[in-house]
Amino acid sequence: MPEIVWKGGAQNDLLQIFADLEELSEGAGERFVQKLDFTLDNLRTHPEIAPLFEEPVRRLVIGSTGYGLFYSVEARGIIIHALIHLSKNPETIRDRIRRLLSFD
Repeated sequence: MPEIVWKGGAQNDLLQIFADLEELSEGAGERFVQKLDFTLDNLRTHPEIAPLFEEPVRRLVIGSTGYGLFYSVEARGIIIHALIHLSKNPETIRDRIRRLLSFD
């Protein structure tokens, strides 16, 4: 199974999402992480399950959370670039993904 590699920005996204959810409702952050873990297990088995969002990045919706997992499949594993709430303007999301890719 491919390794999951978290980029720094994606780790920061996860920490912020967890904190925000916990602030809204105790245990909500933990429930999100459980859904994310389930999604990552699926992703390891089927790395190309999600459609391309912005070449070479794919977007996988995390259950009913409203968040998208933005990742690419590379020789070194599945690279997690960002976790973004999908209610944001699609062009704002695209711009962020393009900026992240330009730093690779």
